[in-house]
Amino acid sequence: MEGTNPENDSYKAEIEEYWASPDKWRRTIKAEGFSSDFVVNGQKRGEFVLGDYDPNWLRTLVTAIFDPTTPIRGLDLTAPSDNPMPDSGPGLRCQRYSSRVGIAPVQNRIFSTVCFSNDKLESVALPGYHAEYKNYKDFSGKLLARTVREYIEPGTEVEATITELTEVSSIDESKFAMTHYAPPIQTLTLTEETLRKMANNSLDLKWPPITGGKAEGVLSVYVCLDRTGKVRETYALNSDHPEMSDAAQQQLRSIQFTPAKSRNELVQAEGILTFSYKTAIQKAAQ
Repeated sequence: MEGTNPENDSYKAEIEEYWASPDKWRRTIKAEGFSSDFVVNGQKRGEFVLGDYDPNWLRTLVTAIFDPTTPIRGLDLTAPSDNPMPDSGPGLRCQRYSSRVGIAPVQNRIFSTVCFSNDKLESVALPGYHAEYKNYKDFSGKLLARTVREYIEPGTEVEATITELTEVSSIDESKFAMTHYAPPIQTLTLTEETLRKMANNSLDLKWPPITGGKAEGVLSVYVCLDRTGKVRETYALNSDHPEMSDAAQQQLRSIQFTPAKSRNELVQAEGILTFSYKTAIQKAAQ
């Protein structure tokens, strides 16, 4: 649920996994407008889905809970491409990685951060993915975070709490029966060049006047499209002015894209768009 506004049903979900082995498990997800029942049984796997969109915020939580190290695979934790961040507390070690995005001449630098508290994963912040781990407790000799908090935007954070974690004495094979299953909803990560070619509307955004800050600069936005090409979620990335990020996100939500396909099947798509902005500075109303 949304930790900053528990009454907001848009971010409420129930997630359950029945796990027997790495190749035998079942995961059910129920949220407003989307549900999934995913079964892995040896070489067989299938998913029954209700809903037209598998939201990024929900996929982030599922990954953070069940596969917390997946997003940082491939990162060299001993040699960040940017300067390590100073410790903000005893035992806390954070490293920041920077990368360049955009299409010349409009380019920007975005950042990813990984933090450890002693030997425990504290947080992972990547474009379109931001999870924090709290309330570690022992389970069968291993420390596991019982609370996962996801940052969406300023003032909006989603908190997932593990309410039950138990070992089963015997395996219920009926849990792994597979009937009426269909291929899962896939999500592709696309390059900016590809995303821009898919836009059916102009990406020449309008920039409102501001009362202070940089009147000219760059910003990047992470966009998530459903299988019809509609923008369903946006996440502000590095920006020279937060008000310009707000303006960009608002306009991007009304832009239609050509639906993405993989192997002739409609899929969800996501990626980064980078913009330069130039606006006027006006005096604040007295």
